[in-house]
This record gives sequence, C-alpha cells and structure tokens, in this order.
Amino acid sequence: MSKLQEINPQIRTSFRKVEKQTVTDDVESQLRSAILDGSLKPGESLAEAQLAMQFGVSRASIRQAKFQLAQEGLLEFDSRGTASVRILTPADVREIVEFREVLDAAAIRLACSRLTKDTVAKLTYCIEQIKVASQLSQLTVLDIDFHEEIIRAADNSRMFAAWQLLRPQLQFWLANMQRLHASVITGTKSETARSHRELLKALQSGDADRCEQLARRHARGLKKLFDRLNAASTDLGASHE
Repeated sequence: MSKLQEINPQIRTSFRKVEKQTVTDDVESQLRSAILDGSLKPGESLAEAQLAMQFGVSRASIRQAKFQLAQEGLLEFDSRGTASVRILTPADVREIVEFREVLDAAAIRLACSRLTKDTVAKLTYCIEQIKVASQLSQLTVLDIDFHEEIIRAADNSRMFAAWQLLRPQLQFWLANMQRLHASVITGTKSETARSHRELLKALQSGDADRCEQLARRHARGLKKLFDRLNAASTDLGASHE
C-alpha cells in the first residue's frame, strides 16, 4: 500500500458545515487549522469527494481551497493531481530557517527607528500570554505573533508580504517539532518569554546592531535545539535495534 494513505475525514477529523457566503474561505480556514494542529498528518492525502460531502460544498470549492493551501506550502500535489499534507524535507527546513533569520534581522533593524507605544504594548502582551500559555499550540502561535508585530513595526509592505508567505510554513514546522518533542518543549515557556523580553528591551534601546544580533541568535536557537533532539531520538532508536 502507498505510504501516503487516503484519509476519511469523517473518521479522522470533524468539520462543521460552512456558511454559503464564505464557502472557500471557510473550507480553507478549517483545513489550515487541521493541518497546523496535527489533526491532518504530514503525508495524508485529502479525498476531495469525502471532504465535499462533509463540508456540504462543491468539489470545486474544496479544490480551490486546496490550491490556496498548496501556495502556502502546507499541501502538495502528486503527478495524479492528488493533494496531501506536505512532508517537510531537511532542505525545506533549512530554507525556512534561513529565510526567517534574514527577514527577522532586517525587520528588527527597521523597527528600531519606527517603534511606537502601541507596538511595545502589543509585544508586552504577547510576552505575558507566553508566560501563561497552557498548550504547545498556543506557545507556537504567540511566538510567531510576537515576531509578526516586529515585522509590522518595520512598516515595509513588501517585507510584510514576504512574511505572510513564510508564516504558514514556519508555524507548520514549529508545531510539528513541538509535538514531536512535547516532553522537552513544555518546560521552555519561561525561556521563550525571557528571550522575547530581551528582544523587546533591545528594541526600546534603539540599538539596531544589538537587535539584529539577538534576532539572528533567536532564529537559530530553536533550530539548533530541534537538531539536537532529533539526533538524540535517532541515536536512541538505533540503540534499541
């Protein structure tokens, strides 16, 4: 049997009926959430007819939503036109992390000279919410929201458009890695809050060089952590063979 298994959404994931006036957007939103929260697993294919039946919409609406999610890097199509949840390769992860580092570093330098009280308040709120987050999924979203506020503060529309392209794939990777290493990551809330407070303090100081240094270190830090955890898991698995 193929490694990419056909799923039955009626069994694996529960979707609600959608509103007529927002059919494609609603389908797209629900599918995106199911992918990011792990209800739909990497490699699982999306059966168009079954999804159309459960959502109560046309197959054309399902197809349109899948094309959008493919553009975001969350789905991929095979040679037969079947869509499945993307499996990120090491090359994908490398590109995502490199893109994030470059974007974060550029944005925070611009934000240093364009910081407003409103942005400081939003960043402070994100940090406070990180400290009390009860689920890994919340921690992932809050972490990404914090960086999005910095990119908004850079006040560069093209930079923000690049971020919108990156965000779904970054969130997808982070969510998968955090679920894989949940027993370790659950203890990182305080460290995440600490590193974000450090970034905010540097922003408020107006020291662009310091901001860029911290942004690059922050972007690389989580990747290095996951690399160590993945290596340890591989070594442990090999030792039991």
